[in-house]
Amino acid sequence: MGTREQTRELVLEAAESLFLAKGLLDVSMEEIAAKATCTRRNLYRYFDTKEALSIAVLRKLLSPWNDFQLRTFEKLRSSNLSGKEELVSFLKTLAKYLETHKPLLRFTAEFDFVFRERGSFQLDASSEESLFAEFLFTEKLIIQILEKGEGDRSLSIPSSLAILVPTITTVLWSLGQRVALRETLIPREFGVNGMELVQTQIDLLVLALETKEGLGEKKEN
Repeated sequence: MGTREQTRELVLEAAESLFLAKGLLDVSMEEIAAKATCTRRNLYRYFDTKEALSIAVLRKLLSPWNDFQLRTFEKLRSSNLSGKEELVSFLKTLAKYLETHKPLLRFTAEFDFVFRERGSFQLDASSEESLFAEFLFTEKLIIQILEKGEGDRSLSIPSSLAILVPTITTVLWSLGQRVALRETLIPREFGVNGMELVQTQIDLLVLALETKEGLGEKKEN
């Protein structure tokens, strides 16, 4: 790795550390430059805006998450599981990963609010498509699991995949983000660990799919 690549990596590591510790809004480019032991001018040679640096940090955080999903999917797919069993194991394994990676959930929630929801910056079409594809990786794997469950009749799909799949990922991802942001409040309000809510939502979701199949079998009989 050359000096330029090393400096860029130091900037990314500094930004990641500060963003996760303090949040996007409370970190300045000056702080990042100081932590990376480079000048502010040098920092802007690598990332011309805070938004561009935030996107690079987001990609850095998403990469191990997507790698973990793929490894989990491939391991389950090589096992002799029904589609329903595969779905339960996949979602609960991902939920456990997110429980130990709450900074990822908090950062993505803040990134969405600060930049994407406000529309304060625009990506070119190619970059937008590439970033969106990284977020959709979970959905692609879930589609394959649902199709397997429908094929082996362990799951009944009550609506189109275009509706069902985002519903599942919303339970896993959006609820997970909310739990991470309210990590200390949820135990005080409800007396439970916040991620238990995510696990329970997964149970209810799978039960709903299973119940639909059960009702279908009763009608056939």
